Amino acid sequence: MDDRALVDEVLRELSAAADRWEKLVAEAENVTFSVDLGDIQAVTNSDGRLLELTLHPTVMAEYTHGELADRLNLAFAALRDEARADNEARYGGGLH
Repeated sequence: MDDRALVDEVLRELSAAADRWEKLVAEAENVTFSVDLGDIQAVTNSDGRLLELTLHPTVMAEYTHGELADRLNLAFAALRDEARADNEARYGGGLH
């Protein structure tokens, strides 16, 4: 294989890899995770950005600050577990 053919082959492989990467990124942008605890609902995207957080009106009156923090942490833990399970199902391994 001459130099030009080698360069062309490498460029084709790089282009194909870039296309695969763009497809993965586009898929990841559409993935969301949600949890509904009844009094707290939350939705995040695959990057972990909180997209939506809904608190039932009674949450602010019925929970102390500590209880509310515990409920929110429970919701976030459930979202992390969902993301971990999705990652393992899609890519076959734990998060690093």
